[in-house]
Amino acid sequence: MTIDMTGEIRSVGFVGLGDMGAKQVREIAKLPVTLTLFDMRAQAMEAFAGRATLASSLAEVGRASDLVGICVQDDEQVNACIDELLPAMKPGSVILIHATISPDTVQAIALRAEERGIEVMDAPVTRTRMTQDGPFVFCPMGGEPSVNARVQPIVDSFATHSLLAGPHGAAMALKICNNLVSWCQIIVGLESVKLAEAAGVPVKHLTDLMGTNGLLTPPMGIFAGLWTSPPQGDGWRQGLAIHAALGEKDLKLAEELASRMGSPSALATFARSIVRETVLDVGRH
Repeated sequence: MTIDMTGEIRSVGFVGLGDMGAKQVREIAKLPVTLTLFDMRAQAMEAFAGRATLASSLAEVGRASDLVGICVQDDEQVNACIDELLPAMKPGSVILIHATISPDTVQAIALRAEERGIEVMDAPVTRTRMTQDGPFVFCPMGGEPSVNARVQPIVDSFATHSLLAGPHGAAMALKICNNLVSWCQIIVGLESVKLAEAAGVPVKHLTDLMGTNGLLTPPMGIFAGLWTSPPQGDGWRQGLAIHAALGEKDLKLAEELASRMGSPSALATFARSIVRETVLDVGRH
């Protein structure tokens, strides 16, 4: 059997319509492709009614799509998606894994998919712009250069920047390293805010100083703002709990990757031990 691995992507499926996934789909929907979506939460899909087919199962997404993007939370959820997608997808189709997961998991999935003539690219995303329209993420990719070229028009719809990081797992390793820096910055930023406040220094003076000398990153600024000016209601505290769990997951991935590479990271281990309480403290302040 000859498998066409160079054909144009005409149909796109997407699984996981959370904060990042929904925005990616917002941009993909502008392309001349058919779009099939699935999320466990019906209300997440309803926002795309009339612009996409709202699938009742992952298998329906797989059958309908030349390419499927997966943007869920962790390794377990990605593997659960793969279990249902692979039997339904046709040879020559492609899976893009946007969730940040272990490089080992990506490599194992790629081997499973290869047995069915399906290609896999790890394609995690990290925000570059706070915008409600247009491309908004950096999307490194791991996998075969020929597949990278084939999916590039889809990735370009939502990514301001992209690059081929290397073979399967390379983009995940890159994203894990990025997330180690990001979470450590958030932790240090919140520690600095607490220290300034304890010393009787207005937090705005600290953020003005750090904003001027280049030390204040956008995520640090967001968390500092929540500390000094918490929103009304409790919804934002639920968001903090989600971020705290993501921080633990991301830092665990960094800790495990460092260990597997024979270069244990004491910083990743320590940051993972305090990230949950550090983030949740913002909601208790």
